[in-house]
Amino acid sequence: MAASTEIASLLGPWPDSAGIGVGLPPFARLEPCTLEQALELAIHKRREAVATIASDPRTPTFENTVEALEVSALPLARLENLLRHLASTGPNEDMRALHQRMAPQLAALEDDIAGQGDLPGRIDAVLDQDVLTSEQRRLAEVLRQRLRRAGADLGQEARAGWTRINARLAELHVRFGRNLTDEQDALVFWLADENELDGLPDEQRAAMATVAEQRGRPDEWALPIQRPMVWPFLTRSRRRDLRESVWKLWMSRGANDGEHDNRPVMAEILRLRGEKARLLGYSSYADLAMATRMAGTPQAALDLLTEVWRDVETTTRQQLADLQRLASADGLEGELQAWDRLYYADRYRQSHFGFDVDAVRPYLSLDAIKSALFWSAERMHGLRFHHLDEAPVYHPDVEAFLVHRGDDPLGVLWLDLNQREGKSPGSWQTQLQPHCSHLEPSLVHTVVVSSLPKPRDGEPTLLVWELANVLFHEFGHALHMLLCRAGYPSLGSLAAEWDFIELPALLNERWLRDRELLSLHARHVKTGEPMSEELVTSLDEALRYDRIFSLTLEYLAAAMVDLRLHQLADGRTIDAMAVEEEVLSELGVPAAVEPLLRVPHALHTFSEAYAAGVYSYLWADVLAAQIAGVFERAPGGLWDTHTADRYRGTILEAGSSAPAAKLFRALVDQEPSPGALLDTFGLG
Repeated sequence: MAASTEIASLLGPWPDSAGIGVGLPPFARLEPCTLEQALELAIHKRREAVATIASDPRTPTFENTVEALEVSALPLARLENLLRHLASTGPNEDMRALHQRMAPQLAALEDDIAGQGDLPGRIDAVLDQDVLTSEQRRLAEVLRQRLRRAGADLGQEARAGWTRINARLAELHVRFGRNLTDEQDALVFWLADENELDGLPDEQRAAMATVAEQRGRPDEWALPIQRPMVWPFLTRSRRRDLRESVWKLWMSRGANDGEHDNRPVMAEILRLRGEKARLLGYSSYADLAMATRMAGTPQAALDLLTEVWRDVETTTRQQLADLQRLASADGLEGELQAWDRLYYADRYRQSHFGFDVDAVRPYLSLDAIKSALFWSAERMHGLRFHHLDEAPVYHPDVEAFLVHRGDDPLGVLWLDLNQREGKSPGSWQTQLQPHCSHLEPSLVHTVVVSSLPKPRDGEPTLLVWELANVLFHEFGHALHMLLCRAGYPSLGSLAAEWDFIELPALLNERWLRDRELLSLHARHVKTGEPMSEELVTSLDEALRYDRIFSLTLEYLAAAMVDLRLHQLADGRTIDAMAVEEEVLSELGVPAAVEPLLRVPHALHTFSEAYAAGVYSYLWADVLAAQIAGVFERAPGGLWDTHTADRYRGTILEAGSSAPAAKLFRALVDQEPSPGALLDTFGLG
C-alpha cells in the first residue's frame, strides 16, 4: 500500500511541537481525509504484523508472540483514540462521519486477528513456559482471554456470524451516541416573556440570554436541553408548568420520531449482543459481560443493587413525604412529580440546613476548582502541572499541562471543559496515549472533557457543587492514567475490570469535601473570602441529605433496568422501553422518581464498555468507601502520606497488572461490602 510521507509519519513518534522533549498529537494535521488514510495504513500494517506473528515457524516465546502482538497494536490504537476523541468533541461533521465509517472496519480487523493462524495455541505454548515474569504471564493471560472473547476458539461457520455481528454492533454503538449529540444541538426550550424567568438567578438568566443571542433571537431566553443548563432551571424555576415541559423534553431525548430516534437502534443492539453471547456459550449478554468483572455473575451485581435499594428506598420515601408536605403547604395540588423534586428539595435544604445552592456558586469558580485539583494532586502524589502555551490543541478553548512527579515527566493533560456545538454531552476522561515503558517509552496523553456553559465575555465560570464534583471525579481517572506504571498498554488503567475502573474517580471526589481544601481554594470570586464555617457546615449537611448518586433510587433503578435488559439479551427481540417500565413497576418507584438515564438516552447501557455494567458505579463506590476508611483511620486522615503512598503503589500505579480483587485486598484486607458506604450516609 503506497502512502505519502506525511500519512506514514502519523503512525510513528509524534513531533515535539511544544519544545518539551516529547512528541504530542499533531492536531493541526488531523483533517478527516488525512486521518482516514493514516488509519487505513495502520490497519494494513497491523494485519500484516499479526499474520507474520501467527505464521512464525520459530518456537513461540514471550518476545516473538505476546510482546510482538502488543507492539503491533500501538500505532493503530493511538490513531483510533484520536478519531474517537475528535469525533466526540467538535462540530466537524466529516470527522463524525469518519468515526461511523471506520467503526465496522476496526471491528473487522479484530475479528481477522482472532482468526489468524493459531494465535491462541502460540500464547498457550508461551504460558506453559516457566521462565515468564509475573508481568509477562499476566500480559499473556490477558491477551489469551481477549482472543477467546473475540471468538478465536469458534469454528469457521460460527466465526462468519461473529464477524457480521461485530461489524454491525460497531456501527450501531456509534449511531446511538451520534443521534443524541445531533439531537442535543436541536433541542432548546425557548422563553419569550421575562415573567417566565421567575425564580432564576441573574447568572442563569444571563447564560440563557447569551445562548439566545448566539442562536439569533436576542430578545428571548434559550434553555438548551443539556444537564448543566436543565438542572439549575428545574431547581430554581417557580413556574411548575415550565418545569414540567422542560423535564419532559429532557426525558424524551432519543425517543422522538425522526432521524435521531434510538428506539430501533436499541432493539438491534440488544438482539445482536444476545446472539454474540450465545455464540460464545453464554446464556445471555449479562453472563458474558460479567465473566471478566469483579462481580463475576449477574446475580452478584443484582444482589448488591437489591440490598442497597431496600435501605435507600426507605430513606427516600421519608424524604419525599417531607417534600410533599412542603409542596402542599406551598399550594401544590396532587402528588409530587419528578419535575417538582429538585425545586422542593432545594427549598427543603434552605429551610432545614440553611443551604442555598446559589450561595456556594461564587466560591466555586472554574479557576478555583482547577487550582484545587492541581493542589490536591501535588499534596497527595507529588504532581506538578505546568501550563503549555505552545502545545497543540484541537480547539481554542482547550488548555494543555505538562505533568511532572519529582524530576520525571509523566504526561500531558488537556482540559476541554466548555460546551460547544457538535460536542457530545456530559463529562468524561479520554486517554490518547498510555504509559508504555517496556515497548517504546512515551508519556501519557490524557484529556478531561466536560460540557460547562460558557459565561458572558469577561465573566468567570461559576459552578454548582455537582459540576465541581464531576471535575474531581474525572480528574481521578486522569490520575489513574498518569500514575499507572504498568509496562504494557494491555495492563494499563483502562484494562482494569470495568466495575473496578471507576474506583479512583469516585474516591477522588472525597477530597473536594475536605475542609482544608475548601478553605484554601473555595474563595469568593469577588471578595476572595473563604466559605464561612456556617456555609461549609450547611453544605456538609445538604450533601449527606442528598447522598452520592449511587445511593439514589434514580441511579439504582437505571442500573437494574440495564441489568435486566442484558439478562434478557439472548438473541430475542427486546422492547427496551417496555422492559424499563416493567422493572420500574416491579420496584414500585415513586412518581417523583425517574431513572437517572431513561434507556433511549442511556449512553452507558448502549455503549460497549458499560453494557450490563451500570451497576459498576455502586460496586466501585463500595470499594471507594472502604479505601476512604483506610485514609480516615490513618493519623493524617485524607492527607496521610503513608496511606497515599500505599494507595498510589497498590492501585494507581498497578493499573491492571494483577486482578482487581487482589489489588483491593492488598490495600484494604477486606472483601467488598456495602457497610462502610451505607454507614457514611446513615443508611443500613
